Amino acid sequence: MCKPKKSERRVVAAESIFRSFVISKKLESSEVIFQKPVNITDIHILSPSMFSPTPNGGIIPGLTEPGKIQITFQCNNVDEESASANVDLGELNYEENINTKLLCDNEIWTNRLIVQGKFLVLTIVVYGTVNDLKAESTQKKDPSTITIPPIFDGPIDMTGVEYIPDSVMERIDAEVEHEFDKLSGVHQNNH
Repeated sequence: MCKPKKSERRVVAAESIFRSFVISKKLESSEVIFQKPVNITDIHILSPSMFSPTPNGGIIPGLTEPGKIQITFQCNNVDEESASANVDLGELNYEENINTKLLCDNEIWTNRLIVQGKFLVLTIVVYGTVNDLKAESTQKKDPSTITIPPIFDGPIDMTGVEYIPDSVMERIDAEVEHEFDKLSGVHQNNH
């Protein structure tokens, strides 16, 4: 299947991939799934000072962490009989605000982008052409839906945790508010 002559490059996916601290230290894969086949032309990683449009017309802020990551990109080829075999799109040595874009020169139609790397958060924007020119939505997951993994792996040990009575918490809140007011220059007369 060749690229349609009248297709034009557009945002086909935008999302932030979140991982727990423990998982971020391991070389793991994540996927971006497309509803309809797309041809990926370029992939942008958004640094924290960047933002980009989303396929549904919104805006996604960059949240990528850490500032330097080696990322490998692969996709499946829906035209192959064995669409489960991955094809390399390239590797990006991401560096915050410096090296943030990978150009993908290919003729592959895919419904899945595989992202492999060690990161805590990766904000990715995928540009490409769409096989179905009438398709309004290309990304399978609503980009406004964010799944945040647990902070800790396994159960949290709550032994030794003590209950703080409401009256104590109210006094702490009042004291913190009073100190904050003093620091910000707000004076109150409590007569």
